[in-house]
Amino acid sequence: MPNYKTITDEELVAMVVFGKKELFYHLVKRYETKLTRYIFTITNRKNDVDDVLQNVFLKAYKNLPTFNKSLKFSSWIYRIAHNESVNFIGSGFIQKFISMPDWFEMGAKDNTEEELDNRQIKKQLKNCVEKLDLKYKEPLVLFYYEEKTYEEISDILRIPTGNVGVLLHRGKLQVKKICYEKNNR
Repeated sequence: MPNYKTITDEELVAMVVFGKKELFYHLVKRYETKLTRYIFTITNRKNDVDDVLQNVFLKAYKNLPTFNKSLKFSSWIYRIAHNESVNFIGSGFIQKFISMPDWFEMGAKDNTEEELDNRQIKKQLKNCVEKLDLKYKEPLVLFYYEEKTYEEISDILRIPTGNVGVLLHRGKLQVKKICYEKNNR
């Protein structure tokens, strides 16, 4: 029996498309946590994340035969998650400003002074980032928290690679400006 952890996403997709449908489970397991975090980041609706995630995996499964093998599977499924999240936002269910999730604070168990300072800084940063326009917030989240490359962000957001750098730069400037204004009131 093969070790599915060593098989690439693209190889798994090919196996699923050619009849081994049960292997889709491995793709779900690989992306479930990451996509949950990403969807929550975009929608800020904890109770609705599972529904959006389910739609993402259903669309991915249904459209696997049309997957462009020249792209990375991760970019393709993030694009589906992006579209589903934006569609959810557009449906009028959430507020204008979308908050960053509490995963900034995840993993903080030590109560040392340094750890408390780090959590305070992360909380302040979170408050600044939540005020960003979605066009700046999405690339920042994908780059810094989802650790996507410029090319992957370009595929996910369907923007030229050069624009990714511009949006990241402008987003960082906006975050600095928001944090500066907030701290100097």
